[in-house]
Amino acid sequence: MPENKHENEIRVISNEDYFAEVQRILREGKEVRIRVKGNSMRPFIQDGDTVLLRAYSGPPLPLGSNILAKENDKFVFHRFVGKKNGQYILAGDGNLVLREYIAETDIIAIAYMHYPKDKELSIAIHLPWARLRGLGWYYIRLLRRIVLKFKSLTQKN
Repeated sequence: MPENKHENEIRVISNEDYFAEVQRILREGKEVRIRVKGNSMRPFIQDGDTVLLRAYSGPPLPLGSNILAKENDKFVFHRFVGKKNGQYILAGDGNLVLREYIAETDIIAIAYMHYPKDKELSIAIHLPWARLRGLGWYYIRLLRRIVLKFKSLTQKN
């Protein structure tokens, strides 16, 4: 039996309130560990995994970094894949087409560590090899789309 009768209760808060608190903690100079929701960062980061964030303090932002940003009033956790016309381009690793274009002021934090939910390990995702692996995955998006289309066509027969 839990010592605190509220210990096992689940509380739901809005994304706006949640990320307001995340940003407040980051502004205090502290790191924040958040749970990733959704499949946009697959295969490297899965739904339910957690990542450790540090506040973004300005350039340089290493290409391939996993970042938390605000894009059109929603929060996204995606990979920084390039710059165009002064805007930062983000893409989810699991996304084959879409990209977000944001201003530097929309970048909230950079992820440094990844903690898979079903393993007892941590992965330093800010290191060059991890960033390059993610960028490589991004740059073969066309090939991944072709393979996926071919698979869907062969499974229908």
